[in-house]
Amino acid sequence: MLLSVLSCIAILLFQLSLTEFSDNTYASQVKGLRDDLPPTSTVCKTFPGLTKGQLELCHKYPDVTAAAFHGLQMAVEECQYQFRWHRWNCSSLNTKNRNPHSSSILQKGYRESAFSYAISAAGVAHSVARACGQGTLLTCGCEPRSFSKTRGNSKNRWKWGGCSHNLDFGIQFSTMFLDSRERGRGDIQSRINLHNNEAGRLAVANRMQTRCKCHGMSGSCELKTCWKSAPDFRVVGSLLKDRFRTAIMVDQSNMGNGSPLVIHRRRRTRYRKRKRQKKRRRDLSTELLYYQKSPNFCESNAAEDVDGTVGRQCNRTSRGVDSCSSLCCGRGYNIIKQRRTDRCHCRFHWCCYVVCQNCTVEEWITVCK
Repeated sequence: MLLSVLSCIAILLFQLSLTEFSDNTYASQVKGLRDDLPPTSTVCKTFPGLTKGQLELCHKYPDVTAAAFHGLQMAVEECQYQFRWHRWNCSSLNTKNRNPHSSSILQKGYRESAFSYAISAAGVAHSVARACGQGTLLTCGCEPRSFSKTRGNSKNRWKWGGCSHNLDFGIQFSTMFLDSRERGRGDIQSRINLHNNEAGRLAVANRMQTRCKCHGMSGSCELKTCWKSAPDFRVVGSLLKDRFRTAIMVDQSNMGNGSPLVIHRRRRTRYRKRKRQKKRRRDLSTELLYYQKSPNFCESNAAEDVDGTVGRQCNRTSRGVDSCSSLCCGRGYNIIKQRRTDRCHCRFHWCCYVVCQNCTVEEWITVCK
């Protein structure tokens, strides 16, 4: 009798935990995205540049496609963050029709193109997986293989499955939605794009996290709720940025025959143990591939959606990629005075709002000629 009462209490706590630990911020973002979109019959018309296969998928799953659109925008923003101090700062992906695949740079085989494909595929998988877990989509729900009720080491400790982010469905939809652009072509461009798409999805899958929460009197953990959670997208972006730095150049002469032939690979830290070297050489599934040498991105080129670096802010005391020497491509820089307005002298008033003043700050900055 006592066990059944405890089970009922556990079920109630478990249901409350699902509500408590839902990602309210992300759910509100996806909900806001869906509220801003027109009715489902016209969702697909709001995002130009879709292929025939993508349009068919959009009409079949308009709610999931809306989450995919959000993932693509999230990918562009993350790309701009990761490359904010590089000559190429992902501005070319911020197209007028909001579809990064409309950018000319994605028709090339550069390292920057490889990163763009990977981060886009990762963004779609990540956004759809989390939207499924948040219950904002009609097509999917929690990960079916969520934790089941199990008994722990302690006699009175129980584990209940939370609502895990449905990564399997997210990866599946990302594959259907993005890989359909490359199917049927068979040239090295499409093959490398498909590879980089998969590398982006693997970056999400390899960083999935298990999160748990204890319930009970004074944290006694009488009930333990665990669920699988997609990583913060900044983690995925940083991982793919590392892959960008060590991207692999492949031979473009073997057009569709066999596996791509590696002709150049940026050096990593050398391992003394030969076995570890061989292991890393064999594992190409998570690496980014490219087959064309990138331009210097110094000058504006409208044909390739390159804005150049004129007018970009640089750091004259740095020796890295954000230095004026690197960003300005030898053209030099100007020192100008800039005014900006920031919030300041903020005060919290009980209860519950914050009042701030606006302060104008003048500072000297350096911009490329």
